Amino acid sequence: MAEYQNLFTTVQATGPLHHGVPLGPHNSPRLGEPFLIYWAGKLGNAQIGPIYLGGLGLASLLCGMLAFNIIGLNMLASVHWDPVQFVRQLFWLALEPP
Repeated sequence: MAEYQNLFTTVQATGPLHHGVPLGPHNSPRLGEPFLIYWAGKLGNAQIGPIYLGGLGLASLLCGMLAFNIIGLNMLASVHWDPVQFVRQLFWLALEPP
């Protein structure tokens, strides 16, 4: 039976879990099984997974982690390696030229 729906009372439409489009012959398989998260469905698509990164996806994750570490360590150095001051001033810290 249909549910009442307007702008303020939305209905989540969930279908069968989808494993994605077929991959090419030289690609590694996707990781994990797809599953649904109800609260993710409140924002958009409730299906999480399966995950396929590939070579460029893995490289982008590594470069992102490297950049996060460089920025974080420079911010920590700007408060003279004091973790209390780092947390206290986190929103005001910035990487500025000398």
